Amino acid sequence: MTVNSHTGGPDTGHAATASISLSKMAHGFVSMLARIGVKAHSIVKSLQMARMLSTLANMSDHQLAQIGIRRSDIPKYAETLMAEE
Repeated sequence: MTVNSHTGGPDTGHAATASISLSKMAHGFVSMLARIGVKAHSIVKSLQMARMLSTLANMSDHQLAQIGIRRSDIPKYAETLMAEE
């Protein structure tokens, strides 16, 4: 009976394949987490912007004048504040 690498003996081929496969899975998992992190960050920024716009829009014209903006300046002012974070 002949023993070859496909029928018996130490099976280092499968170990190497498993190692490469685990490495690819780990890389894929890390990539997926990075994408989720970017999306989550984007969602949080969008929610913060919406909240800021709502807060500024609910201020009276007198209150807006006290901080130096007009109602028409609200979107640009909110963008400026968000850019500074």
